[in-house]
Amino acid sequence: MYAPATGKAKPVEEEVITEENVFERPDETMGFFPGQVLKDGYVSTFILIACVVLSYAAPAPLTEPANTATVTYVPRPEWFFFFYEQMLMFFPGYALISFGAVVVPTIFIGLLFAVPWLDRSPQHYNAINRPFASVIGILVVIVVVLNMLLAVSRIINFPTG
Repeated sequence: MYAPATGKAKPVEEEVITEENVFERPDETMGFFPGQVLKDGYVSTFILIACVVLSYAAPAPLTEPANTATVTYVPRPEWFFFFYEQMLMFFPGYALISFGAVVVPTIFIGLLFAVPWLDRSPQHYNAINRPFASVIGILVVIVVVLNMLLAVSRIINFPTG
């Protein structure tokens, strides 16, 4: 700081940031290491121990062994692969399998990654003034909802043998 009476700068006193006064000066921060790292480690260890205890207390149910002689079993994918199976339903035939399983999801993910560069509008959080971002968001919601409805209909209509 500058002292007008003497014309010289007087030394600035260093203020120590503590737990009590950290909120008085929002521009000053407390160190991330080791305090926050230790807290994260404690919570992660607790969650790991809870998962291990729960896995021993309530183990996953096992079904009967697979019967390789059956011809009535129709395999179906797990829930996290339903959208891929829907892509195979949209693009039937050997010629279109790679298109539906690789090309379409790659284009979709590429567009999602490109959204920040495709819509460089300075206005934020305004759907009216940002039609490109709004259309992309609506299309993502429509694709997710349609895939969920198709997956649920496949589960409901799936023959249980």
